[in-house]
Amino acid sequence: MTLASTATPAAHAEADSDIVTLQTVTVTARKRSEDLQDIPISIIAYSQDELRARSVQRLSDLGQLTPNFLYGQKIQSGSSAGQVYIRGIGQQDTNVAFSPGVGIYVDGVYLGRAQANDADLPDLERVEVLFGPQGTLFGKNTNGGVVNIVTKRPDASAAGPSGTAELQAGDFRRRDASVYLNVPLQTNTAALGLSAATYHADGYSKRADGEDQADRNRGAIRLQLLLTPDDDVEALVRVDRTSFNEHSAAYKLIQVRTSSPIPMLYAAQTPYRYDDRWVTASDYTYDGAGPNRNAGSVWGSSLTVQWNRPWGTLKSISAYRHLSVDSQFDPDGSPLSVLDVFNTVQQHQISQELQATGSSMAGKLDWVAGLYYFKESAQDDQPAIVAAELFNGAANFNPQLHVVNQNYAIYGQANFRASSALTLTAGLRAGVDNTQAGLLQVGFPTPVVQTPFVERSAQWSSLLPRLSASYQWSLGLMTFASVAEGSKTGGFNGRAASANEFTRFEPERVWSYEAGIRSDWADKRLRVNATVFYNSYLDFQLQLNRSVTDPNTGKPVAFSFVGNIPKARVQGGEFSVELLPFTRLRLMAGLGITDGKYLQVLPGAPVTTASDFVNAPRYTFTSSAEYSTEAGAMGYLTARIDYVHKSRIEYDYSNSPLVAQAPYGLLNARLTWHPADKRFSLFAFGTNLTGTHYATGGIDDGAGGSLGEVVKLMGAPREWGLGASYRF
Repeated sequence: MTLASTATPAAHAEADSDIVTLQTVTVTARKRSEDLQDIPISIIAYSQDELRARSVQRLSDLGQLTPNFLYGQKIQSGSSAGQVYIRGIGQQDTNVAFSPGVGIYVDGVYLGRAQANDADLPDLERVEVLFGPQGTLFGKNTNGGVVNIVTKRPDASAAGPSGTAELQAGDFRRRDASVYLNVPLQTNTAALGLSAATYHADGYSKRADGEDQADRNRGAIRLQLLLTPDDDVEALVRVDRTSFNEHSAAYKLIQVRTSSPIPMLYAAQTPYRYDDRWVTASDYTYDGAGPNRNAGSVWGSSLTVQWNRPWGTLKSISAYRHLSVDSQFDPDGSPLSVLDVFNTVQQHQISQELQATGSSMAGKLDWVAGLYYFKESAQDDQPAIVAAELFNGAANFNPQLHVVNQNYAIYGQANFRASSALTLTAGLRAGVDNTQAGLLQVGFPTPVVQTPFVERSAQWSSLLPRLSASYQWSLGLMTFASVAEGSKTGGFNGRAASANEFTRFEPERVWSYEAGIRSDWADKRLRVNATVFYNSYLDFQLQLNRSVTDPNTGKPVAFSFVGNIPKARVQGGEFSVELLPFTRLRLMAGLGITDGKYLQVLPGAPVTTASDFVNAPRYTFTSSAEYSTEAGAMGYLTARIDYVHKSRIEYDYSNSPLVAQAPYGLLNARLTWHPADKRFSLFAFGTNLTGTHYATGGIDDGAGGSLGEVVKLMGAPREWGLGASYRF
């Protein structure tokens, strides 16, 4: 599928003229500027104006609106960490021992961790979502896909300072402000770009002690300095920081399995009870009274140097990033200390990419080649209080996990125009992944060593090809077919409770087969795009549970580790239609299909060959309509409505019906007034207008755990807001 952010009256101040065709959308997914309709891969692109028209502020909002792309949350990871899935493939756990299945890039820099990845999007140029393996084009290999975030660049050719300022207010005492400023320092030689934003809102969920859940209190700033000393050399320095001090996500206790060990002990040994009495009537209230904090900061800097040569362009991207996150949460949903978690994550990373692009053979051969290096060091401490009323601290624990990952890669891809219509593409990636991981479990809060320090290391190498062919049947009709291999690196079980459970798991590999069509019809007033895919997975990474015999006692002991399901497959497609039935009206519809199946499983796995994939609704349907009308001397009005429907979503590998999300739909709307002064606009918006109650994640611990809790993370209810924007 290729959804495009075509220019519309809602999107541009100059758009009060008639729109008579669907416009060209330019993206850089393949490291050069191209018409999105000419790219033989499945890609969705959104401009900043398109995201504003859809009331999208951050990456998680985009996950609700994009077919076959889901942004979810994990109970045991706090509200700062998100799970990004494309076509049913992502990261099963946000623990630092596990690598993302979907790569997130900001201005060419890969973000190595899931913590704080719900990026705010105040100063965007566009977001590109690429489906399937992309290792022959991007530095860090991922097997599910790529989210490529491109921010606004400073403009040294501008006549003077310019920018945009925006204010929003709405439900839950929402108050947001953002500004982008471009300042030319020297004509065509130097320019400064500055963006800043603050977001504040009360939580839409409340605890019994009066504290909020799912509130917002964060700020972001980005500074960019562009230097172009001559026509052939360009240097761009970027520095950014995001900080936040919020509460936990909107937890909702669904049920307590009183047959689980901990609830049974509460019933037998104390005057307290941990049972369904703590299940609240409302989806947005919670009886938890334990830790409730989500705070931290993410910052980084990068230097991008581009050198234009007669044969092409050489680019260097050097970057450093650091994150620090403190997630404290109470997932048991009661005033008891059944489980209180105090998770802190520290991570820093460096990366260096050298990239060359060029054109040869009189323009018949376009190519890209790159060298990539990435290293990260991460510390993940997970102290927890367990059933304090029962054990008085004797069962508390604090796994301390340290991981060092290194990746070296060389990659390249070439497009050969065999004829005016036929283009052949070949690419190859060779990479090496090194992992070192250490585990130490100590008491909490008294640091008594429970599990001796254990350290393990591993190395994997990969050679990943891509082949594709596209055929331009006419100016508005192109078809393509491709095959590519992707890989996600292995590691060690970051949720281990003992040295024996700190086991190694192998890389996950996928062969991805795609075929598609890109087409414009009716003088470019109708656009129909479609992609079908089949992904064959080997060594699918999954949490496993087995019973082993303790050599000292001869009794069975629960054993949890991450292993590899031998075979799985995912098939489906992305389809989109965009239509201009008459001037000023734009209609769009999209459909995503994801059908995952485990073909061969192992003993102890929580899945069977009949299990559905997690975080992968089988069907996602999106539709929108946008209409603009003149209001005489008062300017013009633009109205937009968006609707998305998702089929059932499984959030637990056992497919527990208690945490599965039933099919649901979200309805959003926006009304924008552009007065005669085209620089100014006022808007009103509403999200989830039908007041749908839906979950963004969940866990059923009682299915095999000792705590018995069944908890969901609830998405936002109906919200409304007003705002003003000014361009200068």
